Amino acid sequence: MINVAFWCIVLVFLFIVFLLVNRYERKNKLFKSHIQAMKADIEELKQIVEKNRLLIEKNRSNIEMISKRQED
Repeated sequence: MINVAFWCIVLVFLFIVFLLVNRYERKNKLFKSHIQAMKADIEELKQIVEKNRLLIEKNRSNIEMISKRQED
């Protein structure tokens, strides 16, 4: 009888471990997909920053040209 109770406890313990591992794997997959989405967002933001930097440089050169014309 003790042997049967021992194996029942072992099976319940293994089932709980299985559920925890399964839950961890699902959360891990979800976390990895969030990381990939964040990396894509970061790349998009880098492109936007670069475009803005180029526009700022262009605006500065235009302002310099306008100020030179006004001085003349």
